[in-house]
Amino acid sequence: MTKMLSFIPPNILTLSGLAIVALSSVFIGFGKFRIGGLILILGTLIDAIDGEVARRTQGCSKVGAFLDSTLDRYGDFFIFSAIAIAGRGTILTFLSLASMMGAYITSYTRAKADSLGVEIKNGLFTRVERIIIVIIGLLSGPHFIVYFMVILAIGTNITAIQRIAIAYKKLKNGGD
Repeated sequence: MTKMLSFIPPNILTLSGLAIVALSSVFIGFGKFRIGGLILILGTLIDAIDGEVARRTQGCSKVGAFLDSTLDRYGDFFIFSAIAIAGRGTILTFLSLASMMGAYITSYTRAKADSLGVEIKNGLFTRVERIIIVIIGLLSGPHFIVYFMVILAIGTNITAIQRIAIAYKKLKNGGD
């Protein structure tokens, strides 16, 4: 698939992936979890391919890396907000917002530590794991997604706390 799409500039793939994720969120927000999940798979695949296309075509750039990471946060917002909207008036709203908070703090902790010269990539729930759990939850349907969101709400916040602790320890020891 990467070879097939290598004629498309990587940043266009990044933007296209976000547009498809936004489209999936519309379906999710209206409670069409399975359709939204299927569309989300496509958006996620395109988002995963953009970096590979950039490497293949020698199109890697700091602008592209920044754009990809930043737009991933928008994608997370669309997905979690849509689940919260679909679950309005239920525990699903709280779980989705708690998952979004954990996802953002996980990403922010890595970025902030990196800006201070400390690399942190470990943790239970990186973006890949989060997306996989969301997709499985969506495809499982409206009666089961709440269980996946419980896992996500707990897992993303544990990961955020893990990264905070790792960053604290490394920074306290001079960045090592």
